[in-house]
Amino acid sequence: MSNGPSIHVGQARHLVKSKDYEAAVTVLREGLEDDSSDRTAQEMLGVLLFRLKRPEEAAIAFRQLTRLAPRDVGTLVNLGAVLNMTKDYKGASDALRKAIRQDKACGVAYYNLAIAQKGLNQAKMAISAYEECLKLEPANTGASLNLANLLLEERRFSKAAKVTEAALEHAAKSVKLLRLQARVATAIEENQMVDSPLGRLVNEKELAQSQQALVRRRLSRVERNRERELMREMARELRHTVRSMIPLLDEALPKQMHTLHMAAARQDARNEGFAAFESLVATISELASVRDTVTESVTVLKTHLNKTDPGL
Repeated sequence: MSNGPSIHVGQARHLVKSKDYEAAVTVLREGLEDDSSDRTAQEMLGVLLFRLKRPEEAAIAFRQLTRLAPRDVGTLVNLGAVLNMTKDYKGASDALRKAIRQDKACGVAYYNLAIAQKGLNQAKMAISAYEECLKLEPANTGASLNLANLLLEERRFSKAAKVTEAALEHAAKSVKLLRLQARVATAIEENQMVDSPLGRLVNEKELAQSQQALVRRRLSRVERNRERELMREMARELRHTVRSMIPLLDEALPKQMHTLHMAAARQDARNEGFAAFESLVATISELASVRDTVTESVTVLKTHLNKTDPGL
């Protein structure tokens, strides 16, 4: 391995300053033919190819660099980022987990891991990874935007609102954040007024402004039977939702806790601890999501009953 920057690296840096990136790539590759262990040249080549939007070639460069420096966090993060660009989300996830094992305080690793998990359709785990990123980097606007959009997709509107509100404390003039905040507010309003399975019988905002007394509706027999069926359907959905909590509480959580305990007792000789911890976080996140769904559904039922015919 070279003790300092090679002649080829020096030439490449001069070409980069002149914005002759293609020539810099050629010079670096020529240098690596002479000395394939030149880590500086290998890293510079990967970064240049990444910037030139040639992620497949950049991935080859960073894979070679991980062979030279298998525990280097920056290299693993860069490899994960370029693999995300090529949509190799499994490979990206593996590289980024290794980076986090080396440095649990690496916010950019959690950020890219969230992208990989979203690509693998692991939405709840992606949400957890973005949240970890923001704990480490509260001012990371990109993480806040991605997290809030993901929460919108999951219909977790209140949490999305909190994320955008917190992000605006760090970037009050961000146009993207302000637009997203408006979208979240619209989604919350539409969910309250339209998207509720039973609908809203009054405009609560207008009612609060006018301070009018709430008047119960009077329904015909046909209307009453129709609404009874709607509430039966809601009750069935609630039962189905709650049922999914049982295997999580009875099976997943105890098993994951046992694995973590055994990993700690053995000093994690099998490297099971990190995967078990991630599974535990995902299970807890799933339970929280189910809880939110149940709470929202019960609230809708109670609100509906309070507004409608007492004969129902």
